[in-house]
Amino acid sequence: MADTPTAPLSGTVVHGAGRGRGLGFPTANIAPDPGTPAPPPAIYSGWLARRASGTVHRATISVGTNPTFCDTSEIHTEVYCHDTPGDLYGERVELWFVARIRGTERFASVDELLLAAREDVRRSEALLDSEHGRHVLAVLS
Repeated sequence: MADTPTAPLSGTVVHGAGRGRGLGFPTANIAPDPGTPAPPPAIYSGWLARRASGTVHRATISVGTNPTFCDTSEIHTEVYCHDTPGDLYGERVELWFVARIRGTERFASVDELLLAAREDVRRSEALLDSEHGRHVLAVLS
């Protein structure tokens, strides 16, 4: 897992563009703490730790420029929580990375993006259930 960040990313959940919710993949947009380096752009499997509540959630994490929707150099960190609904706005969270799933890419259509997102979540689930995924969970617990 050499291309996977080893340190957690800490930040606050902020409002985003709202596209994920409209596509059936609501995401928590993370504003990293000042001075926190962003991991390389990619799709990752990981854990989202909500320190205020003491809960940890399965996550698929996108770090990148949202190339299917816009041409910008601004890096966004968006997290799809597999197992929690609800409003996370304003919460401080930590992202613990398990594995890199794939690089970011521009899709020709929203339908192609949705197919890839479903596959990313499927792969993320398998990675979180792996020995390494359980090890990362044990470290943060």
